[in-house]
Amino acid sequence: MTNAPFTLCRIKGTERFFYYALFRDPATGKRGNKKSVEVLKKALGEHDGNPVTRRDEAVRICQRALQQGLVFSKPSNVTLHGYLADFYDWSKSEYVKRRNLLQPGSLSRDYIHIRNNMMNNHVLPIVDKDVLLSEVTLNDIERIQLSLVEKGNVSYSTINIIMSAIGVALGEAQRRELLDRTRTVTAEPLHVVHRRRGILTEDELVRFMAYAKEHSEKRIHLAILLSLLTGMRSGELRALQRSSLGRDSITVERAYADHAGLKLPKGKRIRLVPCPASLIEDLHVLAESNPYEGGHDLVFWSKRGGGFVSSHYFSSRFKEELVKSGVFTAEDLKKRNITFHSLRHMANTLLRGHVDEHVLRLTIGHTSQRLSDLYTHMNRRTLQAVALAQEKTILSLLEDRDPEGPNDDSSDDILRKGLS
Repeated sequence: MTNAPFTLCRIKGTERFFYYALFRDPATGKRGNKKSVEVLKKALGEHDGNPVTRRDEAVRICQRALQQGLVFSKPSNVTLHGYLADFYDWSKSEYVKRRNLLQPGSLSRDYIHIRNNMMNNHVLPIVDKDVLLSEVTLNDIERIQLSLVEKGNVSYSTINIIMSAIGVALGEAQRRELLDRTRTVTAEPLHVVHRRRGILTEDELVRFMAYAKEHSEKRIHLAILLSLLTGMRSGELRALQRSSLGRDSITVERAYADHAGLKLPKGKRIRLVPCPASLIEDLHVLAESNPYEGGHDLVFWSKRGGGFVSSHYFSSRFKEELVKSGVFTAEDLKKRNITFHSLRHMANTLLRGHVDEHVLRLTIGHTSQRLSDLYTHMNRRTLQAVALAQEKTILSLLEDRDPEGPNDDSSDDILRKGLS
């Protein structure tokens, strides 16, 4: 004998009787918690306001609720492979569309592009194409994680990012009831010891900058000096236009990313950074030397058409120049984790203690609501204080120190403690 799909019960309230139904899960055969028939009636779009007083009416409502999938989700043939293939596809993803409609700009093209590449390059090749999304278990997810570890193609920190991206996708599947909400499908993250960003010692900086000034291409020397003085990120340098150059300051109002194009800087806030007038003059000259027409009036223009330089330009050229200078070997750079972003950390380190901490963080671009409120009160005197600190701690170091002279061990030790 086949079990009935639901059982009706009538429960006495304070003023009348109410009908409730206990539905039997067709997959497990178990009965779930009771559901109000009148709530189901409203979910079906029947809003006449009349109470359900007859048993035959209650039966009709329960049958319609089952047919329309209001009680149990209809079986889905969506596979985990197909779901993940589309989830981070900018043109197909309903998740991306919904997020950006509700919170404009919350998911950038570059952010989604990176995660889509992770799915295509690392996850989809190892996912069983026959596993239904509705049947995914923790074992399935942990098998993906273990397979990524065993392949050894990516670091543990990258695997954690990949698994987090899968977790977001499955969380959305549960929200949309494509996957049982009570099911645990999040793998424990792998233990990662994060490497601290390395920076140059004062002696290394003096010797390298002396080399760069004399031998490096003008644009890379100016980019290094600008990042060292202001802490500007590579994306901000890619977007820098002549219109942002003031007399003795720069308005950092844009960054450039490969897929998003021009956008607000990280933290989505514009900031003003002091910059020596002589350096600004050199930046104008560099921008004016662009022989191509129809560009964006860029300071650091590409030799391939005069447009934006590539995303890896500053990073790769910086490392090349460090090795060419003889101050470092390629092994040194890898071992000490020195990258172009290290210049930003050096700006923090060298200026710290010479200007107010809040002002320093605003100048470098570390933002919070408190700092944003403070930013509105920054005046000319505040900017001059940062400019004086730049001159005292960085420019004087580069101009006065003998690059062949002895190391200053005490200051080197301080620099090695650079802000992470």
